[in-house]
Amino acid sequence: MATAAIDLKNIQQGRSLWQDAMSRLKQNHLAVFGLGVVIFLILIAIFADLIAPYSYEEQNLALGASPPSADHWLGTDTLGRDLFTRILYGSRISLMVGILATTVALTIGVTWGTISGYLGGRVDMVMMRIVDILYALPFTIFIILLMVVFGRNIYLLFFAIGAVEWLTMARIVRSQVMSIRNQEYIDAVISMGLPRWRIITRHVLPNILGPVIVYTTLTIPGVILLESFLSFLGLGIQPPMSSWGSLISNGVETMEEYPWLLIFPALTLSVTLFSLNFLGDGLRDAIDPRSAKD
Repeated sequence: MATAAIDLKNIQQGRSLWQDAMSRLKQNHLAVFGLGVVIFLILIAIFADLIAPYSYEEQNLALGASPPSADHWLGTDTLGRDLFTRILYGSRISLMVGILATTVALTIGVTWGTISGYLGGRVDMVMMRIVDILYALPFTIFIILLMVVFGRNIYLLFFAIGAVEWLTMARIVRSQVMSIRNQEYIDAVISMGLPRWRIITRHVLPNILGPVIVYTTLTIPGVILLESFLSFLGLGIQPPMSSWGSLISNGVETMEEYPWLLIFPALTLSVTLFSLNFLGDGLRDAIDPRSAKD
């Protein structure tokens, strides 16, 4: 009796959920564009010292505010400083605020939401009522008070923004943990006598990673925008350092006489925010294909 030969080359290997998500992400052209822009901005922020044609502090008062030219591609500000250089160095501050403040929000939010969702009961009730109370506070006023009381310190700015951006993350994580806590495999590992910390780190947190990543990419542009707003009010980065928000603030003051001082920083910030939102939406659709159909 002849046996059928099995062609091993034609057997398709299974793909993980993350491989499927990456495949769907690559098909989203806007998300790929957003990812490319974000990587490009990170690279120019890292290598700003090599790219910038001038020092960000270098002034030429005799030149003053001049329009774009061969020597100064994006023009100069009222103190004769090269605008292209200041936007390059401003990308360091804006992206650093976005990444580090989001990291603070991520750490607090994931920890708070995981504990609240897993323990449940009175602990959950008390912890979420605290979140509700903090939600009722005006976040911008809270940040302004911190900056006024403790001084305009760039590291305090990272912490202050992150300390008010974790609330939504905590709610998202809590809802995900509560749904996972009721799964049968969690009951199985509990019956094996594993400690809570190991159940959370090995079996709960890895399964909420998708929504956390998605919300993180959507938090970064919100944080950058908040820093820009604070710099616009004069409570953010202090001279001679610059962020995109402080450059926009300076540009608004002279927009009628020197419009390029507003147009180029605002355009850079807008492209960055759009790219991050495109990337966040693409990750959401890739990790949860059902969301793309809603």
